[in-house]
Amino acid sequence: MFDQALPPTQLIALFEQLPGCWGCKDTQSRFVHVNKAYANLVGVSSPNALVGQTDDDLPGRLASCAARFQQQDKQVLATGRPMRVLNIHPYTNGYWQAHVFTKILWKDDEGRVLGTIFHGQPLDENPMLEVGQWLCKAFEGQGDAAFSTHRADLSVHLSNRESEVLFFHLYGKKPQFIAQALGVSVKTVENHFANLRVKLGAGSKTEIVDKALELGVGCKIPASLLNQQLTMVLAN
Repeated sequence: MFDQALPPTQLIALFEQLPGCWGCKDTQSRFVHVNKAYANLVGVSSPNALVGQTDDDLPGRLASCAARFQQQDKQVLATGRPMRVLNIHPYTNGYWQAHVFTKILWKDDEGRVLGTIFHGQPLDENPMLEVGQWLCKAFEGQGDAAFSTHRADLSVHLSNRESEVLFFHLYGKKPQFIAQALGVSVKTVENHFANLRVKLGAGSKTEIVDKALELGVGCKIPASLLNQQLTMVLAN
């Protein structure tokens, strides 16, 4: 029987007032509370319908990622460090959507760990995942020249696969991960890296990141990725 203490009224009120999807789980990854936005997103009748349930009980294809969701919770509990996760899923409204979920420790007033708190923000509201990062890179010590460098990028045209490989590469994912995520061979991924080096004028994989950030390429999630289920931990 589910007997986890409910979160304080102030926390519940906060969940309902802040934008995005909010909720908290206990140390066994059972939902203690979620806000209406999260309940609507996953397709349950009300927030209370998830209380005491786990990710295994989520509707539709979300449940297929339950083990990975729970492993992410365990990592936050074990390390105490926040985690950001890119999630792409088909939801019950029939649409594929991408969110960045942030997971942090949930503690009581005495500092005892109660579980995790999560917050999800849809990427259609903030598609530039690392806009600050590439802006700082592009403008650092370059003055007005940065504008012309960025606008010169208009002549850089990447294929869907090249955009996908670049997107994963910018978030520190290795070729083996990229190949598995895209359902292609590692050799194919390496071929895309070779094309990226030519198109971006980069001499190495490391320089691909520098060139992409300077040109503002790859910060927006490729539309072609919004049709395959994915949960991916993002580098902090």
